Amino acid sequence: MSTFELWQPLSARQSGNEQWYEKVSPALATGLREWLFRAGHDVDRSDLERVPVRLGLRVDWEPGPYDEDSDPPTFRDRRTRVSHSLASVAPDRALLDLVDAYLDLLPARSPAPKATDSMPLRIVAAMSAIKPDHRKNLQQHLNDARLIYTISKDGRRLVRRTDPASALALDDACNALDQMPASGSAADFLRSAWTATSALHPDAPRAYSDAIKAVEAAAHSVVEPSNTKATLGTMLGELRKLPYRFTAGVGQPGTSAGIESVIAMMDVLWKGQTSRHGGQRPTVWETVEQARAAVHLAGTLVTWFATGIIQRQP
Repeated sequence: MSTFELWQPLSARQSGNEQWYEKVSPALATGLREWLFRAGHDVDRSDLERVPVRLGLRVDWEPGPYDEDSDPPTFRDRRTRVSHSLASVAPDRALLDLVDAYLDLLPARSPAPKATDSMPLRIVAAMSAIKPDHRKNLQQHLNDARLIYTISKDGRRLVRRTDPASALALDDACNALDQMPASGSAADFLRSAWTATSALHPDAPRAYSDAIKAVEAAAHSVVEPSNTKATLGTMLGELRKLPYRFTAGVGQPGTSAGIESVIAMMDVLWKGQTSRHGGQRPTVWETVEQARAAVHLAGTLVTWFATGIIQRQP
């Protein structure tokens, strides 16, 4: 969902300041706890009991004593207790992790029935449509609170909201790579880097590393096709040694400005990875901001290689 289609407070609209929040407000915490309790009723009980194990939460849901003349608690009663305990025991700072875990365990929303479906499939779809749409309700909570996190396209996790133009650029880059036979796993690396930066808990070093791998895979067949051990570093050496052998359709025609720009971009990406090797001094890990910048830069470079903007002369 585009962040630009969402309601904003009057003060934000007047100031032009599109404010997004990282932390869960007290009001949102209340809404999330209620959502957890309700959504828990549609998660399989055995799956529900995996949640505290995944997150290291200490909860107590053992049923209390019951009268000998009454029936013991049913599976449904136990699921209610588990759901209530999880929704109640988690501190506010753990709520997003809890919601993220629920999203992974909630049943997928059944697709709309087709006219060609058999009667049993139509019945299943009709029964599914009656159930509350927990993901839709959760998304409304996240939007109303203007939280920086949203539900992923597959509905299985929370991810950071991204500018629609950036998401479109990623899709364009991956589509271009898919049309380039010699791009190796460049598209997979680029998607992995993007996922690592947009996750609930971003992995900056992995994102930066995968961004470099994406460029290496896309550039290999153009810059050093005969070098089976080519890296971004060796490709930079090749470009600097033989710049006249390459052209880039950017910059002033008939000059080396285009390929010099490509070299500069690749050099920034290569030297910006501070965690590549270990040494006597403590490793400096890439920040999330640096990783996001690297992913955007890698997206531009792989698109240029995949679409033929950068070429090697015969």
